[in-house]
Amino acid sequence: MYAVRVLPIVRGPQRVELSFFSRCSIEPGSIVSAPVRGRMLTALVTACADVREEKLELKASDFALKKLGRAQPRQVLSDAFMRAAERTAAYHVAPLGAAIAALTFSSILSARRSTVPEQTKERASTAPEFLVLQAEPAERIRTYRNIVRECFAQNGSLIIMTPSIVEAEHLGEQLARGIEEQVVVLTSAHTRAALQSAWERSSNAEGPVVVIGTPAALSAPLKRLHTIVVERESARAYRGREWPHLDARRAAQFLAYESGARLILADFPLSVDALYRAERGEAEHLARPQLRLTTTAQTTILDTRAKDTVQKSKRHFTPLAETSLDALRDALGRKARAVVFAARRGIAPLTVCNDCGTPVTDPSTGAPMALHKSPSGNIFVSHRSGAVLPASTVCRTCGGWNLVSLGIGVDRVTDFVANQISDAQLYTLTKDSAETHARARKIASAFYTSEGGVLVGTERMLPYLTEQVDLVVVASIDSILSSSAWRANEHAHSILWYLKARAERSCIIETRMPEHGAIAAFAGGNPMDLYRAESELRQEFGYPPHTVFISLLWTGTEATNARLRLHITESFSDQDLVGPLPPIATDRGRCIERVVLRIPAAHWPESGLAERLRALPPEVAVEIDPDTIA
Repeated sequence: MYAVRVLPIVRGPQRVELSFFSRCSIEPGSIVSAPVRGRMLTALVTACADVREEKLELKASDFALKKLGRAQPRQVLSDAFMRAAERTAAYHVAPLGAAIAALTFSSILSARRSTVPEQTKERASTAPEFLVLQAEPAERIRTYRNIVRECFAQNGSLIIMTPSIVEAEHLGEQLARGIEEQVVVLTSAHTRAALQSAWERSSNAEGPVVVIGTPAALSAPLKRLHTIVVERESARAYRGREWPHLDARRAAQFLAYESGARLILADFPLSVDALYRAERGEAEHLARPQLRLTTTAQTTILDTRAKDTVQKSKRHFTPLAETSLDALRDALGRKARAVVFAARRGIAPLTVCNDCGTPVTDPSTGAPMALHKSPSGNIFVSHRSGAVLPASTVCRTCGGWNLVSLGIGVDRVTDFVANQISDAQLYTLTKDSAETHARARKIASAFYTSEGGVLVGTERMLPYLTEQVDLVVVASIDSILSSSAWRANEHAHSILWYLKARAERSCIIETRMPEHGAIAAFAGGNPMDLYRAESELRQEFGYPPHTVFISLLWTGTEATNARLRLHITESFSDQDLVGPLPPIATDRGRCIERVVLRIPAAHWPESGLAERLRALPPEVAVEIDPDTIA
């Protein structure tokens, strides 16, 4: 009889190991099923010992050991991946079980067969090569083909990680020509059986393979991993939106270190972090960095501050300038396709009281609510919590009805184009119109097979722009530039370059901030201009990549918040503490409060500080390197 310690592989905050008994010895690192609170959970075996060796501890315990589930123990994950998962969990102050759950496919963990090749169980003995590649999409694909040939010549396999399912599928189609049997695409869009089949094909292949997929593809156990490529490395999708907010790019880096594989970060433009590391000598350029796109599309920056017209002493607002409308009419007249980008969903991203200026906010989170259309009329929707309020809501401060909607949302743009160009074939691609990958792909396919169609969408649309279009119009980018996210400039700049790379004839940017650094750098045609400006500012004010931000956020009543505020400020008085920041009022007298720790990048992760963070009360949410610190 054996006492087995396991760690549940779940996304919840389960940190403690659980003990069970088994009739046979189980190797640590195996995947088993364990009964926990009436459910069978997938769990990782961390230790196994003969009950005779733990007799005293078992006698002293106040509970009886349960038996493990009937599923046979199986080896699914490689030792290199497990070490990388441990480092990823330590970096993000997350339980190992939550890190594994975020970086693997649940259907693979529950598979009955052992899938780890023996060759992957050796620790790498050589330091990995770290490279960056700044090149436009077509050039990156050509480079990937060369990298595949290089890896195959050395009998090594390759993992290409993408931020979205559609990008993995598209890249798989591009690279599979001539080597179809050696290219494996791993995404959650597969059925359970298809995913397990693809997994087995990659892990049991006699020769080298190319694995292309979303972050969970990093867990694929390959016989000899030669190279890991992070495609479109600046994409925000690599950072998990749900707890524990793991950054898959960090996981790829740790896997490269643990397996000895070469790591390549690729994008156009590269993120400030990647360019900074190349500048410091931590990474080398795979090829001479591309500084300009080869597209012949003409770029036009429209200052929309003068666009609004005055009609009968009242200012009349339009979502698109006449120049953009004329360009759309011209493209549709030539049966060409056009894309219109809007940064926010709904009709308008912000609604305020015209009397006192109070915005309509989410009752539970305090976030601004967007005005949306619905079958029963307009409603306010919180994109953070999903809360819904009727459009008849009054101002919570003065009780007034004089509410005015501000900003440009996709619905407003779509309605305007439909009214101005009545014969336009309009397609909308947002999270509202396409909640699933299958639905989004269907909309994109209909657009690309149309003659003279217009696709209007948010960032949800971007990965589905797999082919060139005649015209790109950016109806709104200012809401991103004005957001509280400290990477907002870099994010907006990246979106503009992404869209321009897909324009064949013309790219029109509408903005009320043409002098903004991100817009000016884009208009100048060299993305390095923004990098230099951002790098100087971040160094001056102590922002990443020079430091690591650790956000501590909690919600409660005034008394609860005062207690937590005191506890946190006393516990971390020896750290560079920013805050407590001004509270954000929600409902029923509750407020959201935040404190930010600023740690030198070279000093993180640090085990002593990490232990103090883990010891915080469960009401305090810990997030490493958050997008916003305000």
